[in-house]
Amino acid sequence: MIDINDIKKENLINTEESKNEFLEYLKHNHPQTISDNVPNLNAIMQLLGLNTKAQGYELTFTGKALANALYNTPNTKELKFEKNQSLNYENTKNIIIKGDNLDALKLLKQSYYEKIKMIYIDPPYNTKNDDFIYKDDFRQDYKKLLLETGLLEIDEDGQEIESETLRFFNSIKSSKTHSGWLSFMLPRLKLARDLLREDGVIFISIDDNEQANLKILCDEIFGEENFVACMPRITKKAGKSTNQIANNHDYILCYSKNEIFFKQIEVNEQDYKMRDEYYADRGGYKLNQTLDYDSLQYNKKMDFEIVIDDKKYYPGGYNKFLERQSGKYSSIDWVWRWSKEKFDYGLKMNFIEVKNDRIYTKTYFKAKISDKRPYYIETIDRTRNISSIELINNQYSNDCANKGLQKIFNQKNIFDYSKSIELIKFLVSQVSIKNKTDSDIILDFFAGSGTTAQAVMELNAEDGGNRKFILVQLDEEIDEKKNKVAYDFCKNELKSKNPVISDITIERVKRASEKIMSENKNLDLGFKVFSLVEKPELISNDANALALKNHANLSPYEKALNLALQDCKTLDSNLKEILKNKIYQCEQSFYVIEFDDEVFNFLKNTQNENVYINGFDDINLEIYLNLESFLKERLKVVY
Repeated sequence: MIDINDIKKENLINTEESKNEFLEYLKHNHPQTISDNVPNLNAIMQLLGLNTKAQGYELTFTGKALANALYNTPNTKELKFEKNQSLNYENTKNIIIKGDNLDALKLLKQSYYEKIKMIYIDPPYNTKNDDFIYKDDFRQDYKKLLLETGLLEIDEDGQEIESETLRFFNSIKSSKTHSGWLSFMLPRLKLARDLLREDGVIFISIDDNEQANLKILCDEIFGEENFVACMPRITKKAGKSTNQIANNHDYILCYSKNEIFFKQIEVNEQDYKMRDEYYADRGGYKLNQTLDYDSLQYNKKMDFEIVIDDKKYYPGGYNKFLERQSGKYSSIDWVWRWSKEKFDYGLKMNFIEVKNDRIYTKTYFKAKISDKRPYYIETIDRTRNISSIELINNQYSNDCANKGLQKIFNQKNIFDYSKSIELIKFLVSQVSIKNKTDSDIILDFFAGSGTTAQAVMELNAEDGGNRKFILVQLDEEIDEKKNKVAYDFCKNELKSKNPVISDITIERVKRASEKIMSENKNLDLGFKVFSLVEKPELISNDANALALKNHANLSPYEKALNLALQDCKTLDSNLKEILKNKIYQCEQSFYVIEFDDEVFNFLKNTQNENVYINGFDDINLEIYLNLESFLKERLKVVY
């Protein structure tokens, strides 16, 4: 074996930081747009021919530049597999990841880019009472980001000088101000957008403290044109005694990646109570629409006389009809909703009824007149659009969620502010239609008690769907003083040495899956659990030589899995062991974990497959050069 520094001398390991291609392009082709290695936005606008004096509309807050920089930093984590967390975990495609969601999202981006159908998140609300549990300023690359964004400088004596902006930001972020909360959310939402499919959608729970700011931030990240709805949700029926208005609701913001189609909600047939001689074929009907309207775009072709049983009818009445015929009409005025041709067909086929001297159209439960000519009667499944106030039903409330958790854990108050299963099931069912051949992936990177996983499994059990879930939950310590019930449960029943929220997450999903499995044997109700660990890294010692620092003791399978992720393979991909503890395969790629003559001879007989090795592995230089000689461009070194 040779020293890793010798490998560096042979230029086999690139120790330079990955460069921003767009920044390098600007430096080379348009140097006027770069000042002190930082892009000059006004210069870029001038380059694009835009008016630099124009004041655009945007959301600005302290720490925004730093938050954008956090989004762009490379991933420094890899996954370690935790066994025996659920039944049937070997073949499952459901995933739970323990760790900071910023790291998890960066890791997932490599292999799940534009593959997630739906994201639901319930981020920590900015109550201004508690500090953030997500400490982005403790990150390994944080100081470097401060220097790159000009928030921190090093003087000639090597002393660190904080900018006024940084001093202000440090003084406010611990108290969960608007700037601190938005800086926390921005990089995570940008990564979320990267993961969404083109037909993907994200739902975000939020309350009044940050709803307005989050809406503007999401307009910026997802595009204002992709805003779908802001849906109020009832949180509880009862309110505290107060001399002000009791706050009994929050919101769910919805954005699409590009274009999303929502499933229509089935309509109750009992609402169509009227019957005629066509009931057997058309079902019941109701008269809820008059044929004439005074709020439609005026069109002279839709303004005509109708004669039924020798009686004449006009939109808005005869006098208004005469006024319009003389030229006295507005752009919005009385007209018929149907053309003359469609009316004649509707009258002939008994879709018209006169009541109280007004013409009504019959709305049948199972039939309607086609939209296209030649007209015909088509059979339909009567549905309606989702309403923006759909979630004010109590089944979507926190009260309902607490009852659901109590059934799972057989005790009260084990988790605060959980969302109801019915809420998540409703959201998933509207955007992820049952499909047994293609698995929609549902992601929740603020997993909490694990409601999203249970909702996905229950929905699959109900409609035979094949949806998969990915949960991410921070190993947040459970404060015994704040939640003794949860702390004691983890300590006594789960035997956790240091109780954390992810203990609750995993146990809830495990219990829910076992309950559903008792009635559904053929569903994927298992899950794999991974924890985030630090990647190996090269560090300089006192002699300015490079040394390798290993952070985690990964198994051969785990090393292969992490290589596969860098090869854009997803966590549910099938890894086949080719040579025990040495080579694994997934599709047309081999992942080499150990290097010896057996491995060398095997790879020499491969033809078209790519071969991935970890650049931090202590590989014999001669073996590496031999591999490179015959694999050539098929040899991929990753870090």
